[in-house]
Amino acid sequence: MIARDSLWLPLLILLLLAALSFWIEQSVRRQPAGQQATPSEPEGIMENFDALRTDVDGNPHYRLSAQRLKHYSGSKRTELEAPRFAQYDAQAGEIRARAHGATISPDGAEVALQGDVVVERAATPGQSRMTLRTARLLVFPDRDLIRAPGAVELSDAGMRVQAGAMDYDARRRVIKLTGRVQARYAPNKG
Repeated sequence: MIARDSLWLPLLILLLLAALSFWIEQSVRRQPAGQQATPSEPEGIMENFDALRTDVDGNPHYRLSAQRLKHYSGSKRTELEAPRFAQYDAQAGEIRARAHGATISPDGAEVALQGDVVVERAATPGQSRMTLRTARLLVFPDRDLIRAPGAVELSDAGMRVQAGAMDYDARRRVIKLTGRVQARYAPNKG
């Protein structure tokens, strides 16, 4: 008799586990499946984003960081909040850029910086530090072009230039200023 009673306990536990498993499976099936993000909702968000690109020898080429990065699956657009960019070049000098926000096109061919955009080229032997300020700056990395479609101010130790707009062709090293252009030049006293 004891042998028979000892068989019921494991069988009862197995039946209880089977019922519990069935109930869990049914509960999961009844819940609506996760909805896809709408085009106005980001697919992914990354806080305190920081990326460093190096050359083949492991030397830093540039660093991109932001307080928040948002990627949208519908439009394939990427947005950055408080972006910071630094390009490291021993010959041309370090270049740093910051803005309130930025948008990167789906193919990465255009980066639009907006809101108090400041670009600084570090001082190098023979060149003083140069600063560019504008409200909006469009960067076309593959084409080595930079465009400020609105008012822009360039300044360094010996000059200050204001213009209605600016185009910069990095390959040809040509800056084109348009609109009302004002320049003040102060030769170095030394």
